[in-house]
Amino acid sequence: MSQTFKGGVHPNYMKAPEIPVTVITPPAQVVIPVTQHIGAPATPLVKKGDTVTMGQKIGENPAPVSAPIHSPVSGKVVAVEPRPHPFGDMIMAIVIENDYQDTPCKDLAPLSEKELKDPDAILERIREAGVVGMGGAMFPTAFKIRGGIGKVDKLIINGAECEPYLNGDHLTMLNYPEQLLKGIELVRIASGVDKAYYGIEVNKQDAIDKLNSLHPEKYGIEIVPEAVKYPQGGEKMQVKAVTGREVKPGGLPSGVGANVVSTRTCYAIYQACYEGKPVIERIVSVGGSALKAPVNALTRVGTPLGYLAEQCGGFVKTPRKIVLGGPMMGICATDFAAPTVKGISGVLFFTEEEDRHVDNPTCIRCGKCIEVCPMNLEPVFMYMYYSKGDYANLEKYHVNDCFECGSCAFNCPARMPLTHAFKTAKLMLQAKAAAEKAKEAK
Repeated sequence: MSQTFKGGVHPNYMKAPEIPVTVITPPAQVVIPVTQHIGAPATPLVKKGDTVTMGQKIGENPAPVSAPIHSPVSGKVVAVEPRPHPFGDMIMAIVIENDYQDTPCKDLAPLSEKELKDPDAILERIREAGVVGMGGAMFPTAFKIRGGIGKVDKLIINGAECEPYLNGDHLTMLNYPEQLLKGIELVRIASGVDKAYYGIEVNKQDAIDKLNSLHPEKYGIEIVPEAVKYPQGGEKMQVKAVTGREVKPGGLPSGVGANVVSTRTCYAIYQACYEGKPVIERIVSVGGSALKAPVNALTRVGTPLGYLAEQCGGFVKTPRKIVLGGPMMGICATDFAAPTVKGISGVLFFTEEEDRHVDNPTCIRCGKCIEVCPMNLEPVFMYMYYSKGDYANLEKYHVNDCFECGSCAFNCPARMPLTHAFKTAKLMLQAKAAAEKAKEAK
């Protein structure tokens, strides 16, 4: 029986998994931001004029919560300077002129058979290869796994990929099933658990069948079919669906003995350990009504968004909005020159056809937002207190437990800007707390 959770919505998924993966030719210049993960930014290890090889480590930070960055091409460093970041602002980046030779760096050799069974060797390789949460969170994976050792008894691999348009995980399952299972096995070994549970929505039955045909049990893996419902791919939703455990408000999956790792992250771990390949590319689902045709593009990290659109056939109409990730939880980019980074699974070029904005929306107290909230929150009241600037009641109604999935806004007949309001409300509370702390320090 399919596993699920309370609430959620059923958007038009707009997926195109039947479109095969297209390999995008890397651009003449790649732009590699030093910030591609949660935590301390990497410090550049190269300078203008240096020659680099494909896969060479070009930035790192010894801080526990950080991840190295690597060159996705071979060529010459032409700048180390602030450049537009896809998530906003100008961020320090390493700009490399592509020599189109893809001369490989040989610093990372494949792990030996003995090392492939050694948790410490696996974790060291995961960090050295720059593996982060590639489902979008971009949390350094080695640190996440280490933090769960001894606390986690349920390892969950997230194969829901419930956001509309996104296909990268599904295609990874179909094209690299054995490699993916081996990557999950590595995560299981590194986590110190005997079994991993791979939660996959049943709209990917072809992938479920293919993975089951390879006998995942021999890798210590059980495939768990899940109901098709957004946001099934949320970490807390995965924990509930697979284990029945409830992550408490403000808590983390590790608080109930669970850890969640994404599909593409597991495949990156396979590449790092079996092939000696750091994170320098990923499948990016490129779509939206402005684009000529949807494409699932194997894209090098550092590829400018404008170049990516050109290589995918260009536009039929000038885009009004660029969304990074999926349309429910993705964020807007403002610059075609901004590059792709490790955590970007989709780039969507939207026109006014996808615009749900209305002027002067008015809440009609219908409660449809409450019906679909997977966190059992009451968005109608949260929005009211946000509008009044009522900090006490915002906290009372647990606005900080909202993970901005967008289900409430999607289901709202008045098209209230609920998700945006709650994101802003959390920032307001953070600013208030910081001001109070500063006042106490005087």
